[in-house]
Amino acid sequence: MRKFFCNYNSLSEKYELSLSKNMLFNPHVNVLAENTLLPEIKQCLQNIYDLTTLLKDKITNEEQLKILDNCELLTSNLFYSLFASPLNLTENNNQAQLTIKDYVVKCVEFASKIESIVNIPEYNRICVQLKNNYQNLLNQL
Repeated sequence: MRKFFCNYNSLSEKYELSLSKNMLFNPHVNVLAENTLLPEIKQCLQNIYDLTTLLKDKITNEEQLKILDNCELLTSNLFYSLFASPLNLTENNNQAQLTIKDYVVKCVEFASKIESIVNIPEYNRICVQLKNNYQNLLNQL
């Protein structure tokens, strides 16, 4: 697992995950922000994965299923790259019954959230691909 650092982006006025160390603030502030960013990224990726598995159960169109397979692969690769562990396989029986469109919109929101947090080009590209795939799926619905 790589070592990630938390940097403050003065343009967006938010903390971001980065590969370089920034000594602008007290190191305790950066570590504290990093301790809140990593669980947030982990939870968003897990939510995307869970929603994707729900969508795969509901969608029957072969082309849309290929997009979902690609999204599932990208999500699991990104998660493993960041955290050096696999995603949790969860039972989705307790999910509220939403429409397929609602699930896809949530996936787009989670992918956008991760994209705004991660400031590492190789990982950010995966986030953009995820977001674009879900957006294409949303446009097909």
